[in-house]
Amino acid sequence: MPIRDVIAQIKRRQNPTTRVLYRIGKAARRAEIPAPRPIFGPLLVAHQLVSGTGAELVQRLYYQPMFRARCESCGEGLILHVGIPYIYGALRLRIGRNCKINGHTTFAAGSVLEAPTLTLGDETNISYGTVISVSESVTLGSHVRLADGCYITDNPGHPLDAERRRRHEPVDRDQIKPVVIEDDVWLGTRVTVMPGVRIGRGTVVGTGSVVTRNLPPYSLAVGNPARVVRSLAPDERSKADLAEAAE
Repeated sequence: MPIRDVIAQIKRRQNPTTRVLYRIGKAARRAEIPAPRPIFGPLLVAHQLVSGTGAELVQRLYYQPMFRARCESCGEGLILHVGIPYIYGALRLRIGRNCKINGHTTFAAGSVLEAPTLTLGDETNISYGTVISVSESVTLGSHVRLADGCYITDNPGHPLDAERRRRHEPVDRDQIKPVVIEDDVWLGTRVTVMPGVRIGRGTVVGTGSVVTRNLPPYSLAVGNPARVVRSLAPDERSKADLAEAAE
């Protein structure tokens, strides 16, 4: 009798034998061995040290050199976390100094224009699950922080016309609008930035927001579509700039 049929009979517990075997199996699954801290504490530390050292070596000797070789330019101090980003298409990558990029990210290039370019400034961090789609230009300034799951695009992805989508045609040229995210911007988890948007320096965008229009510097914006809810301006001049941009 195949083992899967035996297991099915035990799970059904239709006779005394299968009921006993079921109880034995349940007890075995719940069994635990003693875990004295003086023994397993050092074992945990050793495990973390070995696995962490191995992962660091793979990052520095394998993933990071490959990623650097793919970039048009890449500053010193690059740190990749848990792998290498997925790069699709003929995308130009210009990476600043001391950037941190999670390996579970996607950088994708469109095919309408030549040389679509993604630029990251110095000290910019990109977290898990971020997707950046570039048909012409997406520029992130220095000290930008992207939380998990952000999506940034300078194009709508597909034509609006259904027949053109069936033919797998690209978007129109006039639908492509560069995106600029200035220095010190922080995008919260799962923020979406749509084509043509410029986010002013020092601005914070709240979790789950969808940015469909320009945001002024030093502001806090939330919602779908994202709206400015208060100023983060550090001085009177920045406050004046905020008021003028919000009009």
